[in-house]
Parts: sequence; C-alpha cells; structure tokens
Amino acid sequence: MIDLRQSQGWGEYQKTRGWIIDTVKAANGKKILQVLIFQIGFWPWRMMKLQRNEVDPDFEDLRKLKKKHRVIQTVIEPLRIEQMERYKKAGFKRSRLPYLATKTVIIDLTKSEKELWKELSENARRLIKKNGDIKVETAEESVFHDLWRSNSKVWVLTKRELVSLLRLFGKDARLSVAKDKSGYHSGLLTLYTKDTANYFQTWTSELGRKSGAHYKLVWEEMLRAKKMGKKYFDFEGIYDPEFPINKWKGFTEFKKKFGGEVVTRPGCFTRWF
Repeated sequence: MIDLRQSQGWGEYQKTRGWIIDTVKAANGKKILQVLIFQIGFWPWRMMKLQRNEVDPDFEDLRKLKKKHRVIQTVIEPLRIEQMERYKKAGFKRSRLPYLATKTVIIDLTKSEKELWKELSENARRLIKKNGDIKVETAEESVFHDLWRSNSKVWVLTKRELVSLLRLFGKDARLSVAKDKSGYHSGLLTLYTKDTANYFQTWTSELGRKSGAHYKLVWEEMLRAKKMGKKYFDFEGIYDPEFPINKWKGFTEFKKKFGGEVVTRPGCFTRWF
C-alpha cells in the first residue's frame, strides 16, 4: 500500500508550505523514502518528519541527512515497523503525541461490488437507497471551497492552499459533491496514490445532515476508485482510545459503517538531536 505522505504530489505540495523535501535510503536498500524538513522559527535548526514509510529507514543514512540539514528533532510515523531494534539502537522513543491518526479504516477494493455492498451496515445501505435521486458530480474549486468553508466547524484549507494542492496532484485529486434540486448535501476531496484512494477532506451541509446523502457520495467514490484500478480506500483516520479525541467519535461511527478493516499504526517515534 502506497501512502499519500510518500507520494510526489504530497512532497510538491509541502514545498509550497515552506518544507524542504529530501530523501533517505531504506534499510533494505531497495527503496527511497521521502522526508519533510522544516525551519524552526528564526533559529538555524530544523525538524524532520518521515511519515508513513512501509519499510524501515537506513538509520545511518538518516543520521547523515540530519547533519546535512542541522536537524534537532526527528519524527517517524511508519505504516509498519520491520525491526523495532533498529529504532531503539538509533535512539528513537515512542511519543505520546502523534501527528497523524494512529487508527484508520481501509476498504479492500479488489473485492467485487456485491461483496463491498454486503459489508456495508444495514443503515448505510438504507441511506444509499434512500438518496437514489442524489447526483454525485465533480465540483469546481471555488464552489467546493465556498461550501466547505461555510459548512465546516473546524479548520479548512485556504482557497489558495486548495488550488495549489489540486494543481500539484493533477489527475490524482478529485473534488466531488452530492446535490439535488434542494441544494448541496456534502462534498469530498479525494487524493490518489498509485494504489489507494484517500478520503482526505470533507464537509456536510445542514441539508446533508438530515438526508444522509454523504453515504451515497462516499459509496460512489469508492466504486469510482475501484474502476480506476485502485486496490484500497483509506478513510484517513478514526478514533483511537489510546489518544482520545472525543469529537472524532461521530465520524468514526460513520466510517465504520462501510465495513473494511480497522488498521492500527505503530505510532509516533521521536528523537532530539
């Protein structure tokens, strides 16, 4: 599974936000992993993030990279760990403050549409059928952003950031909305890697909260990703009792109604100096 944080589009987008992009060798010598480096205020030092690596980094190469960029804090948030002893020998300890979600729901899109439908909860199937007349279509940047900003109760990307993200991801980004004659019900920004569709940002209007049309939007986007040849649909984070964020419980219930597998990541590992 190729994670969004290891994609070229993600690296190019982070450059526009002031991050330096560099690479580090993998311990197996077969892969090159993307790292993000950021200046800490006006100080001459930097922090570095290696996120969602599917293989262990070469810690000696990582040490050289830290020296090159004058890094004083390094953060690693892997998809999985091959050998924990490597992390321990390199001086990394598990942090209580992860930057990325430690649990997510992943749908296996290699299953048939019939199998995927059966995995939906009864409530999800009911709401998808109920909203049969709802249209799911591509949205323009300005329309999507205006609706997102007016319907979200939390942080949203600025319009400039959204446009930049879409430009850099190109065909690997999609804005979709659920609408009918009554108005817009919900929207979804999906970002793609080679094998995965990522449920990246979303919003639901008051109309959508009453209709439950977001179930149809997500279902259709899952099927669209399947037709594109993607193998996975990653819901990009759910509630984890180890790192409790109570406001995540609502959307976690929603995501789990699509079936799939709950996946737990190893967590966040840090080292100073």
